[in-house]
Amino acid sequence: MAGGYRYHCGECDHRTAWLTESQGEEQHLQHYLSRHSGILPGGWKESAPPRTGGGAGGCLGVLGGVFLILVLASTCEAGAAVPPAGGSSVSLTVEHRLDLLR
Repeated sequence: MAGGYRYHCGECDHRTAWLTESQGEEQHLQHYLSRHSGILPGGWKESAPPRTGGGAGGCLGVLGGVFLILVLASTCEAGAAVPPAGGSSVSLTVEHRLDLLR
C-alpha cells in the first residue's frame, strides 16, 4: 500500500487506489470531471487501518542484541580463565630444573 487514503465515488462504484491524501483527492476530482461532469464531487474518504505486526521487528532486534551480548560475555569470561601462553607452567618447569641441578 503506497498511501493511507482511498476515495470512493458517491455516484458509482469507482474508488481510487491507496494513495496519499492529495493524490487521492486529485484522482477523485479527475474521475468526477470525466464521468460525472456537472455534478459536485461527493462520496467519502477512507483511511487505511493502522498497520499491525510492526512491533515484532523491535522484539526480534532486542532478543538478537541480548543474545550477542551473552555470547560476547561468555567468550570474554572463557578467555580470562585460560592462562596466557608461556605463563606459570613455564616458570614451574624452570624452577624444577634448577632444583635438579643443585
